[in-house]
Amino acid sequence: MSPIQTDARVLHSSDGTAIYAEATGSARNPHLVLLAGLSLSGCIYDDLCADPQLLDTLYIVRYDVRGHGRSGKPTTAEAYASKMFADDFKTVVDAFALQRPVLAGWSMGAAVATDVVAHLPPATLSGVIYLAGVPCTGELLSELVAPELGVALPGLLAKDDVTAFQTSAAIFTDKLFAQPDKVPYSVKCLYLGHSLTPEIMSLSLSRPMDVQALWSAGMDGLPLLILHGTLDAHRAAVNVKTVADVLQPHFKNFECIWFEGRGHALHYECPKDVVHHLIRFTKQVGGKDYRAA
Repeated sequence: MSPIQTDARVLHSSDGTAIYAEATGSARNPHLVLLAGLSLSGCIYDDLCADPQLLDTLYIVRYDVRGHGRSGKPTTAEAYASKMFADDFKTVVDAFALQRPVLAGWSMGAAVATDVVAHLPPATLSGVIYLAGVPCTGELLSELVAPELGVALPGLLAKDDVTAFQTSAAIFTDKLFAQPDKVPYSVKCLYLGHSLTPEIMSLSLSRPMDVQALWSAGMDGLPLLILHGTLDAHRAAVNVKTVADVLQPHFKNFECIWFEGRGHALHYECPKDVVHHLIRFTKQVGGKDYRAA
């Protein structure tokens, strides 16, 4: 098998923050931007982005969200304003000449779609895919998080307690998988996080976001696909709303698919299914102005 050809670049956002991005596949194909979740980087998608069917069908651009992985790590609240996340997205779109891409975000990575619709021109996106994603930070996020995970979150934000941070990170990581005892240790190490400090995690989770802008885009026809596992320990719990419960009333073009027996890390636990739906949805809506439908 030939090595996967990757176009890797270090870009600079509007405030000068470095944004690491890489593209695979042919730019002649429909465009998909793929974002990782909290504390992680685009390298968690290395295996997924090596899938021959995905490479033959889509142009996949992934980048490390500011504060994460190989991107810059500013430490001021201003650097984590919602507009900055939108500016980062525009920087990537412009650099790779993307035409109304679909944004697919895993977990907190999906929240970038709200930044985009709040601060960039209408129909910058042609569609959104939530890979067990959430729409925004703040009070709404607390309604969607499983109570067991909520107990672990304070430790992840502990700046002066290394033991609490490590313990919480282990809980956070185990709950990514439906059957954590069967996940290799090397994989868990990959998912423990990529040098994200408690300070930056707190800044990322506390940025104010305009979820009403997302609701407006949904009512205008922005297509949304939600992929969710029935054993998602980050979300599924008694008396906890699902993302589908929250978003469906606000989206005219809405689809939700549940994967039986799968957890939070769908791209790891059922990659072929995820590839199928990434291709299907992106080919269906990619590059189009949904407002013209």
